[in-house]
Amino acid sequence: MRILLALFTLIIATCQPAYASTTGNLGLTLVDKDIAFAGKFKHSEEAGKWQSNYIATYIYKKAGNVETVNDLFFQFKENYALNDKSYLIGVAQIDYDKFRIEYDLRAVTGLGYGYKLLRTDKWKVSNEVSFAYLKSDTNELIIRNSLWVQYKLSTNLSLVNKFLVESGNNPYIRNSTDLMYKLSEKVSLGVGNTYTDNITSKNIFTINLAIKFK
Repeated sequence: MRILLALFTLIIATCQPAYASTTGNLGLTLVDKDIAFAGKFKHSEEAGKWQSNYIATYIYKKAGNVETVNDLFFQFKENYALNDKSYLIGVAQIDYDKFRIEYDLRAVTGLGYGYKLLRTDKWKVSNEVSFAYLKSDTNELIIRNSLWVQYKLSTNLSLVNKFLVESGNNPYIRNSTDLMYKLSEKVSLGVGNTYTDNITSKNIFTINLAIKFK
């Protein structure tokens, strides 16, 4: 695990990005006394054949003045292009769930392979498979599969779905869906839903405001 993290740090330090994009996303749902908050930060950089991707998501929910959800998800992924469609991946991921019964923190590091299944004017589809080391209440080797789909309904309206499943003693599922309308080059408005299933399942719906910083 330490070797992988050191490798990722070295890559970040030595690669000068030719392209970089940073987006912040805030979601809030208020229904009577129930509050659901989702904050998301995304950053990506490209330099030659290397692509770095960071995503952090925080979800908080209160129902009837009682806190029911307090989750933090962070993932760093480094891609190395083999050709126009295939690429190698290295991933480091942390998932914190305050109310998970057996343990509150999952840490994953792994290596794998990705393939761009479809690229058209309207569709973008990619799938990634990786072998990883999971540290939670136990230590184990797992298999991960991540499917990413984007469909452009119009010039300014797009639908994005990310589905992640991980094996293990307690299998992990995470599915996030966002329907966003671009108001300008910097600002988008839409709705989102995040579903997670790991020992217990949760479903959070939010109204989102996304701001692109660069």
